[in-house]
Amino acid sequence: MPAIDLSLTLPEGHPRALQLHNPVMIASGTFGADGYGDGLPPTANFQGLGAVVAKTTTLLPRAGNPQPRMAQGWGWMLNSIGLANPGIDAVLRDKAPQWATWRVPVVLSIAGERASDFAQLASMIEGVPGVAAIEVNVSCPNIEGGLEFAQSRDLAAEVTARVKERTTLPVIVKLSPNVTDIVAVARAVEDAGADALTLVNTLIGMTIDQDTARPVLGAKRGGVSGPALKPVALAAVFRVYEAVRVPIIGVGGVTTGEDALEFLMAGATAVQVGTANFADPQASWQVLRDLTGLLRRRRVAALCECVGIAHDSPAKTRPAPATIPATLR
Repeated sequence: MPAIDLSLTLPEGHPRALQLHNPVMIASGTFGADGYGDGLPPTANFQGLGAVVAKTTTLLPRAGNPQPRMAQGWGWMLNSIGLANPGIDAVLRDKAPQWATWRVPVVLSIAGERASDFAQLASMIEGVPGVAAIEVNVSCPNIEGGLEFAQSRDLAAEVTARVKERTTLPVIVKLSPNVTDIVAVARAVEDAGADALTLVNTLIGMTIDQDTARPVLGAKRGGVSGPALKPVALAAVFRVYEAVRVPIIGVGGVTTGEDALEFLMAGATAVQVGTANFADPQASWQVLRDLTGLLRRRRVAALCECVGIAHDSPAKTRPAPATIPATLR
């Protein structure tokens, strides 16, 4: 059987669109020991992935939340890192030059306390070699006010528009599941100019130490990720796919090729692997290998044949798939 065409352009028609060799990406905050690619073992084949998303970066350095910052249980992980990062100046000075030498495109995640912060970050990134796109994190549940933008259509749209004004790079907006209507927020940021959406960030959660009768995390609560998040993320992708035209990147509990295929069927154009990378730096590569094997066994010729086929009929706002192989129905 001929090789499967896993390549994609994100988004189609953008003058500086991301050219991905395949749809598997590393999620923000899970790329190496520092979130920016350092400390990966020599065997980690991240260069063969579609893209990597570097850790969320802010204007000024952030120390992050008090320890402990992570906890885990059966099928879930809690993190309360609090956007600890060295600040945008240090990232662009120390990290971006290395990224510019890589084959894999690097997407830089950004966050701010006000809309003007996001705009300033976008301005500083513009023209810097090594950054191929911006992921706008309006949905971090681990800092005070971190969800304020994602929970308001108007604020999310304002941030998106301000970033779009300051950059020629593709702008990907990462949304939160901690909202009443994620579809309404997705439509608002699309109308404001978002080139793609990442669905979803973590859920708010906590765990308690029964011996001390106190929350385990230093910040008391954190973001739930891992397999427990997958059904929530999958439902968000499914709903939003029918409401918007921009591409969707699915994230939340992707640990296998089967998980990735479900997200594609729900309407995602690409997927991000997050929590699984903490247990195995090769996790994203293994997801890609598994997904490729699944598609080959199902005799899929191109990635686009899978996207959105779980829907009863193609979304009104989207073009219908060219064909839906019977083996995928």
